[in-house]
Amino acid sequence: MAIDEDDTDLPATTWAVLGILSFGTELSGYDVKRWADQSLAFFYWAPSQSQIYTELRRLERLGLAVSRVEQTHAAKSRRLYEITEAGRERIAHWADAVPADPVVLKHSHILRLWAAHNGDLDGLRRALVAYRDEALVRAGRAAAHAEGALREPSWRFSSLALEWSDRFYRDEAERIDWLLERLQGMA
Repeated sequence: MAIDEDDTDLPATTWAVLGILSFGTELSGYDVKRWADQSLAFFYWAPSQSQIYTELRRLERLGLAVSRVEQTHAAKSRRLYEITEAGRERIAHWADAVPADPVVLKHSHILRLWAAHNGDLDGLRRALVAYRDEALVRAGRAAAHAEGALREPSWRFSSLALEWSDRFYRDEAERIDWLLERLQGMA
């Protein structure tokens, strides 16, 4: 196994893509993106398609994944990736031993609130209402994906992460309602 990078030096995207591959199915880069959009996007972020392909190549170079080309039609093929035993060992080590990064809150709506004395308060309120509504939509989508994940026993932890996401977005909507209430009467 040719590993020349320390686990703490690998970006979060590497672990996210390796984590998706760890569910035991061969996946194309497109499939990895779909999985990320239906799970990671609710509690971390969804990497772009180019980030995913960069990470898949890195995982192969490090011996943590392998790929093969599958001929789907006479003129069409796709590359499928699969985690290796070394990849399983590395992600287990990462999950068990590498300290989690601190949570960083970068909330652009609250940054705008902080600087609201410079702008249009009614515009801020409209933006907050739209953000609250979007949080409720995301909560519903996370809940639906959590329910869908319950069909597969190996996805039980993914389902729990998505349930957490549902609660997070519902809580966020409540915080925005609280904030809108506090903004009433302010000029």
